[in-house]
Amino acid sequence: MTISEAKQKLVAWATAQLGCAEGADNWNKYAQNKTDAYGWNVQNQPWCDVFVDAGFIECFGLDLAARLTYQPKGGFSALCSQSAQYYKNNGAWRTTPESGDQVFFYFSGGINHTGIVTSVSGGVVYTVEGNASDSVRRCAYAVGSACIAGYGRPRWAAAEGAGEDPPPPPEAEKEGQRCSVTVTLPVLSYGDEGEYVMLMQQRLIAKGCSCGPWGADGEYGGGTREALLHFQRENGLEADGVCGRLSWTKLL
Repeated sequence: MTISEAKQKLVAWATAQLGCAEGADNWNKYAQNKTDAYGWNVQNQPWCDVFVDAGFIECFGLDLAARLTYQPKGGFSALCSQSAQYYKNNGAWRTTPESGDQVFFYFSGGINHTGIVTSVSGGVVYTVEGNASDSVRRCAYAVGSACIAGYGRPRWAAAEGAGEDPPPPPEAEKEGQRCSVTVTLPVLSYGDEGEYVMLMQQRLIAKGCSCGPWGADGEYGGGTREALLHFQRENGLEADGVCGRLSWTKLL
């Protein structure tokens, strides 16, 4: 297919999802059967990034979706800031939008929301976003809006089937080898909030530790502390309720 056809296919898929809503506890159809993409079950989590990944996977298949979004197959990220970082690490971060881009938004102090750009016209960027008020919704923003962090430009040449793609990052050159991204993870304690708390909660839940009725909400409260204490005890770590280097290593 041509690059134009690939973009149109993704936009058509996103538009067809409008109105799809989540179920109880963040259940959503886009996280179903995606363990082979992420390496863990991303169901019952905040799902805006999962929605975008599902679009690429369902339109182009897992192998090509990984190349298009610069993510390692089997190691996709469900965290917006990390997905944005994959684009940045590969020189595919943009400030001017195009149809088919992955748009990233500032929310709650960081890059914590994302969607698909469907069109740009008259100084307005139009998007389709998953987990927008618990469903898939169409949104519009002024180009240059302060809430927009930037845009990830997919490697569309990979879908075109003609010409050479940009070389993959060195750590992903071998088939089946996961690439690695160096991320500095903070020490987290009771009362902290934000995207890294949400990541910790997502990993705790994936390891079978319930964080309470609110799940991965980005707030380190009592339920999350009990989950971390249980995880630390089960893994031979000091059970102090502080997520530091050793706890992160076990979680990830």
